[in-house]
Amino acid sequence: MRLPARALLALALPALAALSAPAGAKDALDRGAGLFLTGRLDRAITFFSGALKANPRDARAKEILGHCLAIKGKDALRAGDYDGARDSLRRAADIFPKDDSLKTLILLAELDRDAPTPSVPLSTATLDTSAETGAVFDCLFGEGECAKGGRYVIHVVRAGETMAEIAIKYYGDLKLWEKIWGANPHVPNPHRLEKGVRLLIPLDK
Repeated sequence: MRLPARALLALALPALAALSAPAGAKDALDRGAGLFLTGRLDRAITFFSGALKANPRDARAKEILGHCLAIKGKDALRAGDYDGARDSLRRAADIFPKDDSLKTLILLAELDRDAPTPSVPLSTATLDTSAETGAVFDCLFGEGECAKGGRYVIHVVRAGETMAEIAIKYYGDLKLWEKIWGANPHVPNPHRLEKGVRLLIPLDK
């Protein structure tokens, strides 16, 4: 029996994560990847929106969110949910302002909803989501620009912890504490960490 591509990727997810992450560390976007791979698009969108809110500099979560919103918008347009299509496509267009195809789809959604004339028939190619799906896979598992340096974990500082100790935990090398400090400009003094502070730990050494 042949497994579909999504099922194969779901099986490969732990192995792929292990290749790029230090021992014991899980990519902070792994849960969202699992939601996307198992077809729970709305929950994936909620997850990546939250990840972006928690870390507004996370270009990887932002790009994945944009592609997920484009998929949702196209699916809604295909189903005749023009308001839902317009809302999702507008959010995607905010993330990808140079993508003219999204603006065209928003316009078509508005025409289909508001125009008294028969709606404009959309070709299957116009609503195809394979490019967006492929882009999400590339961001999560690939080697392209979206995936480069984007894998990370969030660490909550415990009482008395130092950056050197955290570097040993994630990298096995205390000298890499400067990498952690560089990824966290909100920390004024790397030698005096406050309990409860959230640190972004890049997983790519």
